[in-house]
Amino acid sequence: MKNENVGSCKPCPAAFFSASIRNRWLVAAILAVLRISTICAQQLPSSIEKPADATGVFAIWPGSGVPADSEKWTWHEQTVQVPGSNVPNRMVRNVVIPTVTLYKPEGGTANGTALIVAPGGAFRFLMYDLEGADVAHALTPLGVTVFVLRYRVAHTPDNDVEYFSYLRNLMSVLPHPDATVETPPVGAPEAEVDRDWADEDGLQAIRFVRQHATDWGLDPKRVGIAGFSAGGGISVDAAMHHTADSRPDFVGGIYPGYRPHISVPADAPPLFLAATDDDVLVAPISGARLYEAWHAAGKSAELHIFVKGQHGFAMKKQNLPSDAWIDLFKSWLANQGLLSAATKPAAHP
Repeated sequence: MKNENVGSCKPCPAAFFSASIRNRWLVAAILAVLRISTICAQQLPSSIEKPADATGVFAIWPGSGVPADSEKWTWHEQTVQVPGSNVPNRMVRNVVIPTVTLYKPEGGTANGTALIVAPGGAFRFLMYDLEGADVAHALTPLGVTVFVLRYRVAHTPDNDVEYFSYLRNLMSVLPHPDATVETPPVGAPEAEVDRDWADEDGLQAIRFVRQHATDWGLDPKRVGIAGFSAGGGISVDAAMHHTADSRPDFVGGIYPGYRPHISVPADAPPLFLAATDDDVLVAPISGARLYEAWHAAGKSAELHIFVKGQHGFAMKKQNLPSDAWIDLFKSWLANQGLLSAATKPAAHP
């Protein structure tokens, strides 16, 4: 008589349950690989530099990566080292395809927090290292995944010699507020158009990182943005004006050149601010007014105004009080619960 149980293909309920779990994990893993492959498949022009210490560079807008209102631009992104620098000190200009450059923590140390960093440059260029990559190098050891944003800026001379001549003249035409000014600088009308592009790219960067958070092992509820000068304006403007999918979960504004009309939304994120009392380009009191507005609305905010450091202190080591800002920022992140490992959702059977 044939024993129906010998060689039977019918799994017991427990075996079926276990196989089902394995299959679900397998499908999930395959889907994750496919999503990452889709991100990586996008080919960017060779003019967009991929730093050797970065994991990758990703266009934040869909399709070709060129935003709809920039499709007729005929120039291309350029990167140049600041003359006389003995450390990496790159300036990026003429951005056409906005991107984020990914810097990941060492394997197994990521805590799920993502920070988009927006360098400054008066909406004409981007101080990529001092206000971007160097910040990433300071925060990735703490488990933070950093994305340095290259946003659209005004078109400047393609020739390097002409470009540096342009920069020397720029410093003479930028606003220089005196000690009585309490608002951030406002540029000429054409410069405000450049700001509009930059703000759009800042919000899109938040959407992009949040959309792909699970692909990179990030918590979509721990996506923040911090910036310097013009980039600080992008960050603060995102804190004030956003939709549900572009709301930053936390914001840092380092000597931020934000729009002068402060509006604190009901869902305002926690805000960290740092400036110096001797800043001659962005009035330090403008940071205090921002803090005051957040505080009056009952929202979380922290403000530091250092007696010395000047505009653009960023990650410079000047042996001045402003050198301490990055350690204070790290402490603020910790106090916000952003340096501990994100809580993973329980697996469903």
